[in-house]
Amino acid sequence: MATPYFSIILTTHQRPTLLARALASVRANSFTDHEMIVVADVLDADTLQVVAEGLQEQDTFIKRTGKAGPALSRNQGLAHARGRYVIFLDDDDAFLPDYLDKAHLATLAHPGRVIYTNYRVVQENRQAPEIKPLQTNEYSVAEMDVEALYVKNFIQNHSAIFPREAVHGRQQDPHLSSLDDWDFLLNVASDTPFTHANIVGAVVYKDYVNPHQRRGSSSTANGLHTVSDYLSIYKKWPAPSQSVRLRRQQLLAFAGQNVPLEWL
Repeated sequence: MATPYFSIILTTHQRPTLLARALASVRANSFTDHEMIVVADVLDADTLQVVAEGLQEQDTFIKRTGKAGPALSRNQGLAHARGRYVIFLDDDDAFLPDYLDKAHLATLAHPGRVIYTNYRVVQENRQAPEIKPLQTNEYSVAEMDVEALYVKNFIQNHSAIFPREAVHGRQQDPHLSSLDDWDFLLNVASDTPFTHANIVGAVVYKDYVNPHQRRGSSSTANGLHTVSDYLSIYKKWPAPSQSVRLRRQQLLAFAGQNVPLEWL
């Protein structure tokens, strides 16, 4: 089987309606040289039906065992990815129809680099009889540099396009209660250059009406647990400059945590 240009690793957890939307958004792309790897940490009949209808011969479906959570699922997907470039996609997000075409051109213009893009946020009510957009905004990260990534993550999970060689042998950390995608970005940034592409292709769906519907909205992914994860990441990935240390300290102070500068 020929090597696909993109491997799209799609993680899902008992949300078949949202998964169907995510799969359809990939299929709607005009650029078709890709494989999809869908990884479920729990299997239900509806998810199985969506996968059966939405995947094609070149795609892969994995029902993994073990602890629930996207980090382990993404790691499973990475182990099976064959593409020249890798893009992660969560089941509650989507691609615009021209995303992969624009991403392809960006990788040709900047070979060997991680490409990060702008994104669109769509607010919705997932408990409504018919899910419709409530508000749509587009966000540019053109003014953000990679040094800012050492303070706080500004790159959406599916707006990063990784060369296969940049992620080979790397894994996301399942022990973090949150922020595993940010930790992974910093891991890659330790030896791979990042370049911004001024395109919009990643769609982030947010349900602020029913916040419990969002993965990562539980108490274990917020509050002191999140602060603990920030401190863990700061220790793991040292600040590249004194100004970054100061910005880290200011961010934690805003969250009510007074941390000595030498810890950051």
